[in-house]
Amino acid sequence: MHILQIASGNFFSTYGGGQVYVRNIIDEMNKQQCLLTIFSFLNNSIGISKKSYKAIDLYEIGNIEKEELQQLIQAIQPDIIHAHSQKALMCTIGQALHIPVVVTSHHGGIVCPAGTLLNFKDEICNVSVSHTNCLPCVLRNVRSGKYWYPFMKQLSMEQYISLGEKLQAKPFIPFITPIGQSALYINCKQKEWQSIVEGCTRMIAPCHAIKEAMIRNGLDEKKIIVIPHGIPLPSNVSSLSSIGNECVKFFYVGRICYVKGIHVLLQAFNSLAEGNVELHLIGGAGNKGERRYMAQLQRKYKKDSRIIWHGKVEPEQVFDEIKNLHVLVLPSICLEIFGLNISEALAMGKSVLATRCGGAEMQIENGVNGWLVEPNDAKALKAKMEDIINDVSIIPSMEMSGRKSVISIEEHCKTLVNLYKESKL
Repeated sequence: MHILQIASGNFFSTYGGGQVYVRNIIDEMNKQQCLLTIFSFLNNSIGISKKSYKAIDLYEIGNIEKEELQQLIQAIQPDIIHAHSQKALMCTIGQALHIPVVVTSHHGGIVCPAGTLLNFKDEICNVSVSHTNCLPCVLRNVRSGKYWYPFMKQLSMEQYISLGEKLQAKPFIPFITPIGQSALYINCKQKEWQSIVEGCTRMIAPCHAIKEAMIRNGLDEKKIIVIPHGIPLPSNVSSLSSIGNECVKFFYVGRICYVKGIHVLLQAFNSLAEGNVELHLIGGAGNKGERRYMAQLQRKYKKDSRIIWHGKVEPEQVFDEIKNLHVLVLPSICLEIFGLNISEALAMGKSVLATRCGGAEMQIENGVNGWLVEPNDAKALKAKMEDIINDVSIIPSMEMSGRKSVISIEEHCKTLVNLYKESKL
């Protein structure tokens, strides 16, 4: 069976969990001797360039016409397409060529025009996509957009879309163009989602929360299968001895950005009175907005010497980076599709304190291998960290439960291949 894997953006990027996950499954499927081809989509590039990755054909694709892409896929003749990005386009091409398309929902942006299923009140969204529901969230993502919302909501959807179409034909005007095109963007997202709804053969939901969001937005439940992600397991894991009077080391691994709730974590940690405690932040910022956010937090909490910023580390270095740390904290305020960082921590025998953000509930059993608190609640986060500090004996006691709950990348890829075979029938 010939599998065409559509990478999550640039195949060689390690910007987010989606990119790391795709690299992991391709490496493992290659070990399992699957016949693979990779498409890697590049921004600011034109045309198609063919390369090789571990003896796998890899096509780097820039800005090309849909017809040219369809001709390339037709020439490659895959038996199945697994789309991690360009989902609507792949579903449309798959339908035209009668090739089954399996889609994995890696983030809330598969349905959400604002990208993360985080509403303008900083709550996880539980409503369906519409102009009325989504406009305040989309405008909030534009600088100064929230101030324009009271005025822009006075326009009918048709008027607002018409304004966006007119602005498309004009040179970009900072602030004005993105604000004026917000309704058009919502409309385009709805059309894109409809192409996925109609064209995908199967939809992989890594957690139940994103499954519910997709059903709420019209996807046939029969197409959805919940498959939690797997990870490459660490080769060497040493058991955690009693912490005793040792400094309790909390840590976070991932992107430093607003929706991950780092500001909530730092607010909670900074208010802890205990001195024998540390917070290690492992990760970097991937764009200008994230860099600005990280710099603001570093300035705000620079006097707290208990907070240590490590910067970004490569995925293969994560296990080594966290081996001497104790408790992962995942403070996400948006809907997390899974959370590879949770699996990585559990595989190393670390306990996890996470918000109820979707993916965490798939992996954490409260009080067994970690703890769950409500998202965007600094007081609840602080209280649970205090509980952990006051009873450190509970940390090593969760070690074995955590390891048992992790799915290996080998097992996960076998599940995917079985799904591909079923989807061909």
